[in-house]
Amino acid sequence: MSETGRILIEKLDIYAYHGFFSEEERLGQRFVLDLVLNADLRAAASSDRLADTVDYGRAVTIVAETFTARRYNLLEGAARAVALAILDAFPSVESVEVTLRKPAPPIPATLGSVGIQLRFQREG
Repeated sequence: MSETGRILIEKLDIYAYHGFFSEEERLGQRFVLDLVLNADLRAAASSDRLADTVDYGRAVTIVAETFTARRYNLLEGAARAVALAILDAFPSVESVEVTLRKPAPPIPATLGSVGIQLRFQREG
């Protein structure tokens, strides 16, 4: 029986100063992150102990701190930093998928959001 699975963190709303344009750096904007953490969940499923899985609260704190620690011109760079921080903090996470959206990009169009989706696999 396999108990590997996906841990979901959805619609994490963070205000930050990322973006290529000077007004994005000066004014900042909202970003919305979704993360999928692929991990071996067998130990947690058997033990029912937080120590045997990914602590969601700690993961959210790591994501928020990493995402706001410095300014990125591109969403790709910010997503990479978040994924690497998660992989570093949680050895049981085998891969991370980060979806990062700008709900109100500085684009003269009516749209819901723009964004990227990247997947990072642990090496080795």
